[in-house]
Amino acid sequence: MQRFLNTLRSRDFWLRRFLPFALAVAAAFIARYQLELSDGVTPDFLAGQWPLYAPLNALTAFCLTLLLFALSGRWALSTGLSGLLFTVLALVNHYTRDLHGTALMPQDILNIATAAEVMGSYTLRVTRQVVTIGLLFLPVLAVAAAQHFLQFGRQKAPRIGWKRRLGRWAGCAAGIFVILYTGYFAPFAIKPKSTYGWAWQNTYYTYGYLAGTIESAGLLMNPIIQPENYTVDAAAAAAAKADGYTPAVATVDEQEYPDIILILSESFYDFDLVTDTQADADVMAVTKNLPNSIYGHTVSPHVGGGTNSSEYEMLSSNSLMLMPSITPFNWLNLYGANSIVSYLDELGYASIAAHPYTNSNYRRNSAWLALGFDEVYFEDSFPTEEYYGNRPYQTDSASYRDFAALYEAMPEDQPRFGFLVSIQSHGDYDMNDASLDLVHAATDYGEYDELMDEYLSCMYMTDRAFAELTEYFTEVYEQTGRKVIVAMAGDHAPSFVSHVADKSIAPENDLQLLERSTPYIIWANYPLENAGQTSETDPLNRIDMCTLAPVVAEQAGLPLTPFYRYLLAMREYAPVYTAGNDYMDAAGATREFGEDAALDEWVHGYFALEYNNIGTHARRNQALFSLNG
Repeated sequence: MQRFLNTLRSRDFWLRRFLPFALAVAAAFIARYQLELSDGVTPDFLAGQWPLYAPLNALTAFCLTLLLFALSGRWALSTGLSGLLFTVLALVNHYTRDLHGTALMPQDILNIATAAEVMGSYTLRVTRQVVTIGLLFLPVLAVAAAQHFLQFGRQKAPRIGWKRRLGRWAGCAAGIFVILYTGYFAPFAIKPKSTYGWAWQNTYYTYGYLAGTIESAGLLMNPIIQPENYTVDAAAAAAAKADGYTPAVATVDEQEYPDIILILSESFYDFDLVTDTQADADVMAVTKNLPNSIYGHTVSPHVGGGTNSSEYEMLSSNSLMLMPSITPFNWLNLYGANSIVSYLDELGYASIAAHPYTNSNYRRNSAWLALGFDEVYFEDSFPTEEYYGNRPYQTDSASYRDFAALYEAMPEDQPRFGFLVSIQSHGDYDMNDASLDLVHAATDYGEYDELMDEYLSCMYMTDRAFAELTEYFTEVYEQTGRKVIVAMAGDHAPSFVSHVADKSIAPENDLQLLERSTPYIIWANYPLENAGQTSETDPLNRIDMCTLAPVVAEQAGLPLTPFYRYLLAMREYAPVYTAGNDYMDAAGATREFGEDAALDEWVHGYFALEYNNIGTHARRNQALFSLNG
């Protein structure tokens, strides 16, 4: 006891041991602030992280410093190296959020090859936020210099024996355990264990970047969240709610099944939803006014990025609400998965999937084959090689012409299903000289002026290319009599949408819903029974991305599975359920669970069905997801 008291009275203890330790903790608070800054946390959320979650995140960052100190025994080296790593992490997270629309999460490690390829096409702008993150590393370096002077002065680090080294390791390990256990894993941990909801920001902004990352990392072991009160009977009861649903189009005979073409159009978005561009050309003159079509908006799972997320929801009708931390094709076992591919295969369709770019992105080659596509095609099967100026992506017009050749090679004695993921309008949007712009916005967007003009020019080309595609399929009908129904939807808005959106247009939740609302169009080369159909209550005629495939199947007059029937019936009450707070009702208003029990029941029923379909611990009732059980 006396020895302990003498240690506390020792000036050497306070200067050489305690003060370097305290400075390391202070540096961890700087790292925590860098990470929050990189996430774009609003001042209200930042203030709300005190008094609990800001210290928790700082101490979580300090765990890395403790680990490095256990290995090196030098506070200066540990603080400096951890500070450098967190500075790099903050910068990467900033650009990931800015270009991809979500924070950098643990699952992105499996997506690093695709991410690197995508990042190579963007110009990384050095904004004030980037400069601030970088400058915050300077006080960390000052702390490291002070620690070195305090711990060793001008002397070299002394050699220590194994006894003291083991003591250092044990002390650091104990510190890391106490921080992580009390913060995250104890029965009454500081941070609640399950916080993911309709948007990643709710977790990351409320509890902090590192706290959100730890929860996200935990989901990697079991990425599909089981809904509260889920049971097999709950899924069956939900499906039964739609037994009385009457399809908008009567079921046609098997010989009358039309060919189906589904297109996920890269960055296809209508800026009129969030700003008045005052463009000098009508960017979407075709798609908004095409005869014999249905026009509306699908709501994508992410803002400004995440093609594979939209692609998975479109094909599978499974919401990423239950899988908030994954890139689907990289994480999920898709063999035997229920999707529009398996559904149409059951109806006798031949199928192809195509993308005029590399097959490595999102493991599309293996993922598409696992889903059951008969044939898959990539850049080598798109020989036209037509580009817009200096942009390295094949134009939609050329892609449609090459895709038409693939379509014509499909079996003539089966109905055909073709899926195309386009590439023309991929970011960034500063690749061409301004003289090549086809459209010009009169509104002043500051540093985003040139990006807006090039982007709107891409949309202009996408719009006109779709007209060419409809002309081609019109000729197909006239020459062969083959009926074809075409559906195209945008995968997400461009990455800079939040920078130019008029924040006064709508409250924050509703504005994000608008930023996620990408155009869709359904057109047929034969009389479309519900052409011109719109929602009586939502002027934007919005549906969830997960609902597009069932809507197309319904308009084609195909027999419907119980799962598809449920989605179509739910559309009349809660048409959007993967974005909003926590879903959108038929009038276009965002709703929180608990406001309306009847609406809640529809949405909860959907999640019960989804979990029965793909849940890790679910016993799938296949009769709910197929035509023949």
